[in-house]
Formats: sequence, structure tokens, C-alpha cells
Amino acid sequence: MQVQIVLLLLLAFVIALGLVLLQYFYRSKRTKLSGVLAFLRFVTLFCAIVLLINLKFSKKEYELENANLIVLADNSSSIQKLNGHDQVRNIAADIAANPKLNEKFSLKQFRFGAALEDLDSLSFTAKRTNISKSLETLDETFANTQNVIVLFTDGNQTVGEDFEFQRFGNNTTVFPVVVGDTTSYSDIAMGQINVNRYAFVGNTFPIEAEVLYSGEVPVSTTFQLFLEGEPVYRETLEFARNERVKTISTFLEAESTGIKILEFRASQLENEKNTINNKQQRFLEVIDEKTTIGIVSSIKHPDIGALKEAIETNKQRSVRLLTPNATSEELDDIDVFLLYQPNRSFSSVYDVIERKGGGVFTIAGPETDWYFLQSRSQSISKEVVGQEEVIFPVKNEAFDLFDTSDFTMLEYPPLSGELGDIEVFTSTKVIAYQQIRGVTLQTPLFFVLEEERKQAFLLGADVWKWRAQSFRNLGSFETFDTFFGKLLLYLSDSEQKERLRLNYENRYDNSTAARIAASFFDNTYVFDPDAALKLKIIGANTNFEREEPMLLRGNQFVSDLGDLEPGEYTFTVKETKENISKSGSFSILDFDLEDQFLAANDDKLERLAEANGGQHYYPAQTGELLTDLIADERFTPIQKSNKNVVSLIDFRWLLALMAVALTSEWTIRKYNGLL
Repeated sequence: MQVQIVLLLLLAFVIALGLVLLQYFYRSKRTKLSGVLAFLRFVTLFCAIVLLINLKFSKKEYELENANLIVLADNSSSIQKLNGHDQVRNIAADIAANPKLNEKFSLKQFRFGAALEDLDSLSFTAKRTNISKSLETLDETFANTQNVIVLFTDGNQTVGEDFEFQRFGNNTTVFPVVVGDTTSYSDIAMGQINVNRYAFVGNTFPIEAEVLYSGEVPVSTTFQLFLEGEPVYRETLEFARNERVKTISTFLEAESTGIKILEFRASQLENEKNTINNKQQRFLEVIDEKTTIGIVSSIKHPDIGALKEAIETNKQRSVRLLTPNATSEELDDIDVFLLYQPNRSFSSVYDVIERKGGGVFTIAGPETDWYFLQSRSQSISKEVVGQEEVIFPVKNEAFDLFDTSDFTMLEYPPLSGELGDIEVFTSTKVIAYQQIRGVTLQTPLFFVLEEERKQAFLLGADVWKWRAQSFRNLGSFETFDTFFGKLLLYLSDSEQKERLRLNYENRYDNSTAARIAASFFDNTYVFDPDAALKLKIIGANTNFEREEPMLLRGNQFVSDLGDLEPGEYTFTVKETKENISKSGSFSILDFDLEDQFLAANDDKLERLAEANGGQHYYPAQTGELLTDLIADERFTPIQKSNKNVVSLIDFRWLLALMAVALTSEWTIRKYNGLL
């Protein structure tokens, strides 16, 4: 026991004894009960003083901490295709059964495909391989211990960040074991393919594809592109040892609407082992989305011609120039209204807009009648001063309704507007703010209103100067025209509000990417998380049928279809409480990315080991791996000490003893008439 504790206990004893002697024996009348009462009072005072002092002492405990030996096994289908499945099972079993390893390390076992899991069994059926995510998860999970990761994999990763560039701290060492066939074969494969998801009928759309070669001798192959089974492009490609990638770029015309199948093929080499990766399919949806934009103006201005030219660069959009006196029949044919400097003569136009709906793009300038505009638009208000002002644009880089990264507004000239404060009464997305006389204001110049009817406002005229400046900056009008095309596409999206909405793809490359999401809204169009949605799936050409509840994830209900076989399916999503349903169909292609690999990637695994203090091995070197792990002094068990500070006496015992002493003293005094 520490000397300090002994001295404090002695001090408590002396103080308690002194107080008792003073109370019971100094100038006090002694009785036969004085000794008993003095003792009880002494116990009470001594316990109270010890509680106040709160005596504590420290205790050290020692323990040995072993490094973690983490067996991480690749459970993807490519392991079995490369004949490495038996190697993984046998070596993992040897590690688990080795007594010296179990004595030196704390053994932990995991498997992985797309995600990390406990190693209860190995099936080698995972359709995705994410080596980097699994290693990162282990490093974070065991961040405060020494870790040795023995990684069994072929090094072929299909998703995630490139694992060869991962660097862990000094506490994590990686020993990859390269499993599967490492023999190099000559092979032709389709690589990255870039195709738009949608195209407009009558327009051309770009296609870019890569053909990859692995081998040592010069070869040639024929690349072919098929649209709906018909050949539409052909090119002969030459490869050599230092020319392993060829990029093909071409354009096709979207002639008819519907979902089109694009198939990319590269002819196989002589004696090529893997021909599955010689072709890929993509799907393109051709849509007919012709939009009629009505430019309504009561004045003549260069802006009208500039806007017409910009809009009609897209063949899917046509412009009609109208006056405010246009007939209802003419206005009913308009999909998006561009109202140029509206005044009171636009009253009938606003009546049609309120009746039929549609997106509205309003350009206000010096000729705008703001009193009239404010009376017809309840979302915006402006202080009318009657003084013209030049307004420079300052682009808002945080605008996120659609991509505006190419629309830089660099050196754009000012617009002609009207001085006065602007107030907007609904949520907005600002494209550009105002800069007046060198001062950037938080007042919007160009913005979109986030409300049921899609609206955009530009509070300045002379837009033709912007288009001209775009040409001066880049040598073409493309940037300006593309931006306005995106804005009008946003305004033309007049999708009706539906209580049940579905989100799914018409085609999935494989089942691992397949899923259906749905959102359900109440009568006020507020998302209802308590809805009961059920999904019924039927195989188009099989007897397959399944019904299951959809699970709530965030702000939508989701069903994962990762277990479905390739094929055609129809489905129905139904809200069971209100009997509201919607149907659709989709296809799952028979495409397995794991089939694209011919050999294990030992080069990447070697670089991973070197970067993280380890060494890579092959299955034949299993004995050497076990010996090195046992002999490596970096992983020797570490003795750790823990210092625990605890109270000398549990306060509950002291309180109990005080209660007994006080009760006894009071009882004796009570029954002997000493109170």
C-alpha cells in the first residue's frame, strides 16, 4: 500500500478520534454508555472523512497481444475459371491448422467479392471483385492493432479503385498469394465502350469503343458494329507488342424510335483461348422528343433572332415567332413559352399558359411592364424605379439542376436591365448573379424556380451579345447554344405528378446491377414512408414468378434483383393499401465481367506487396510463406500494461457502515433518555 494512503488514513483516524474525545470525554459527564456512543460516533466520523478524501490506488495489469493474421480469400467466379479454387481452400486450411501460427497470431478469416464477409464457406460465385474496398475495410476495422493480411486472389478486380496504388500504415502488412493460371495468352478483348443512353430520332449519335490486345506477336482483327443484328460499321485493326489498344470512333443515325441493341465484335485470333470477351452489347433508347418553342414578343429585337438560331441548332426543337395577339389554337401547339419582355398585351398568353401548362422562360428588360408581370407571376416581385441599368453576369458554380461546366460566361458583356431590388418568393436555383458597377450582389440575374410549373427568368435584354461573345471566345456558338438547349430541355420536361413512380432500366448488363426502385406519395404529393409496396415479377419465356415486399431505403422503396437469371421479365409494383399499381418490363443480359480474364495478375499483386511491407507468393510456395510468417520478428507478440486506478474502499460499504453506526447511536440514545 502506498505511503501516502497510509498517512491519509492515519490523519482521518486522528481527526475522528480527536472530535470524539472532545465531544464525549472533555468536560462532559461520563456514563456507562459513553464508551459505546463514542465508538459509534468515531466510526461515523472516520467513514465520512475517508469518503471526503476519496482514497485511490493504481494497479498494473500485463497481457500479451498477438498480431492479427487475417486470411482474406477471393470468392469471385474468376478464381474457379482460372482453376485456383482448390489452391485457396487448401492453403487457407493449412494456415488455420498450423499450431505455431495460431500461437503467434490471432487468426481471423474473411472472404470477399463485391464486399467483405466472414469466411464461413467458399463458393466462388461472386460476380464482382473489389479488392481495394476489402483491404481498406480491414485496415479501418483493425486500426489499433498489428495486422498481417494474407490475400488469396487472382488480382483481377472488376469494381472499385485500383488496389495496386493502396498504401496502408505501418501496422498493416500485405502478403498476396497469387492463385490461378498465370500463363500469358494472346487475346483480343472489347474494352471501354462509350455510348449515350438516349438519342433523338433523326439525329446522329457518337460511339467510341476500345479493342484491347494482350500478346507478343503482331496480329490483326476485324472490328464490327451491329445495330439490331445488322452490320453498320467495319474496320480492320492491326496490333503489335507496343500497340495494344485501338480506339474506334464513329457516328450512327437514329432512324426510328425504340430500344436498340448495339453489339460490338472483334474477330477471334487463331487458337485464342477466351472468346467470351470478344463481344459486348449496349442498349440505346431512341426517343422522339420534338419540342416546339414559342417566342412571344410585342417588339422587334436582335435577341429574338439570336435565340431562334441557338434553339434550332438542335433538330428536335423548332421555333415559332408569335405576337401576344396569337390565337388560342396557335398557342396550344407550344410546348415551351419564351416570353420576351412581357407587357399588358400578354394577358391572353398567360391565360393559355395557366390553362394548358408548360414550361415558361421569361426574359425581362427595359421594355418589360413589371406591374403587369408581378400581377401574373406570384413568385417574383421587383421594385420599379424606372431607371435603366447595365448588369454584368457572375456565374454561380454551385448550380446543379443540369451541367453548366462548359458555359463559363467568360468576359460576357452586360445586359440591359432595370434598376431595383428583386424578391423571389419560392425556392430558386441561380445560374448567374448580378454585378452592377463592379459590385457583385447576391441578387439573381439568371435563375430557375423550383415549383410545380417549371419557370426560368433572365432579368436583362441583349442576350445576342452573349452569343456573339461565345463565338469570340471559342470560335463557335456551340457552348452558348448547348447551354440554352439544356435549359429548354429542362423546361420542356412536363411530367405529370404521379403518386407511384418507378425507377428502373430497360436492360441490365448482368443481374448484379439489376434493381427496381419506386417512390409513393400521398394525396398532397408528399413522400409516404409508410406505404406498403409489393413487387411481382414474371419471366417472359419461363414459368418463373415471384412476389416480394419492397424495402424502404432512404426516400425510395427498393428491390434487389441480383439473383435473377438472364432473360426477359415483366413486373408490377402495387401499393396494397390504396390499390395503386404500375407495370414495366426489363431484360438481363448474360454477361459476366469475371469471364473476361485469362490469367492471374501477379504484377499488380507484387506491387501491392512491395508498397505495404510484404512479399507475394505462389501456391507452390505455401511452406515458405508459413515459415516466413513464423520467423518474421516484426510480428512478435507485444506485452502491454494497463494501469487501473480504483478506490481503496467501495463508497457503498462506507455509506452502509455510517448508516449502521448512526442508527445504533440514535437507538441507544432514544431508549436511554439521552436525546
